[in-house]
Amino acid sequence: MKKSLISVAVMSLMASPLVIKSVQAQSNVTIYGTVDAGMRYQTHAGKDQLGNSKDSQLSANSGGLSAPHLGFKGEENLGGGNKTFFKLETGFDMNTGDNNSSSDTSIHGKKSENKSLFGRQAHLGISNQSLGQLTLGRQNTVGYDAIKDFDPTNNLNQKGLIHYLSGYRDLKNNHNRSDSTIKYQHHINRVTFLASYQSGNQVGSVKHGSSMAVGLKYRDANWSVGGSFTEIDVAKSAGTASKSSQSLGSTKIMNFGGEYRFNRWTFKTGMSYSKLPEIQRGSISQTAHHSSPERDQFASDVFVSAWGMQYQLSPKVDLGIAHYTKLQHDRKSRHLVDKDKSLVLTGVYKLSKQTDIYGFLDQHRNSNGVANGNRQRSQYGVTAGLRHKF
Repeated sequence: MKKSLISVAVMSLMASPLVIKSVQAQSNVTIYGTVDAGMRYQTHAGKDQLGNSKDSQLSANSGGLSAPHLGFKGEENLGGGNKTFFKLETGFDMNTGDNNSSSDTSIHGKKSENKSLFGRQAHLGISNQSLGQLTLGRQNTVGYDAIKDFDPTNNLNQKGLIHYLSGYRDLKNNHNRSDSTIKYQHHINRVTFLASYQSGNQVGSVKHGSSMAVGLKYRDANWSVGGSFTEIDVAKSAGTASKSSQSLGSTKIMNFGGEYRFNRWTFKTGMSYSKLPEIQRGSISQTAHHSSPERDQFASDVFVSAWGMQYQLSPKVDLGIAHYTKLQHDRKSRHLVDKDKSLVLTGVYKLSKQTDIYGFLDQHRNSNGVANGNRQRSQYGVTAGLRHKF
């Protein structure tokens, strides 16, 4: 009996360093997310075969203020100011529970019908206190990171107007997130430097289908500014032969934004310029069942300007107003081909640090019609809902 006890004690002592080492090497994993649901009323929601608007609509609404999502993030301290970290994040619809996040940059001109499990974020990184951090995988673009803090609606999900400032969405890209991306960030005092490269995954060419971006942000006690430049090469889908890799042109995006904070007031403004190439229908890829892009894209210049302000009425109540203008010109004729304006009034009541009741009014005007096939030039909406963060 004594020998057995001694044997157990010796084995425990021998194993204890391994156990301690294993515990120290474990990552700290956090589960986080946002749930957001409500109701929305919208005028001129329907249309007939001629494009004339019909009737209004009252509907259950998912993600009025923030897009519902669930995420996992973790990090491991490697010592000496070094650490590794990861983030996996998926989006979902509050009305149905369906996954609604997809890797839409990988299928040109058409959002993927095969929903990605972690279509919002899926990246792994390593960082050093002195040298900065490097991340690899699907993640926010530099253009989005540079401008997101200056969006006048605070990235209101319902209208998706942050897309205008991070870079006008062309037939190939959603400029808020990107696949197959390597991104570098480095903070020096109040300055943040950003740079990224997205692989085009093309045979025989490093440039074709790729994108490169640089950005800079500065944050002071009462004001902040930021901006970025992105160039995206549009490539014909390559087969196995290197000669099939072909560039069709490039999209160039510049954006700039800033904010000023004074007492209970926060003033925000931003602008972006996108230079879109001419891309003919089916020029990226053509099959019997699908053309990419699905429609022609003419060479154009897109200018976006935005301004807004938020006022803290009380510790629990925030009010806001924001206005966006988008102008698109045909580069050849210089004619104005699209004029789009949006006005948004918001109100948020904080029930707690994690739960909010919100409501907002919005007006959308477009010279060609408020939606594809809907020739109505103005549309109004009212949204109310509840949001909880965890």
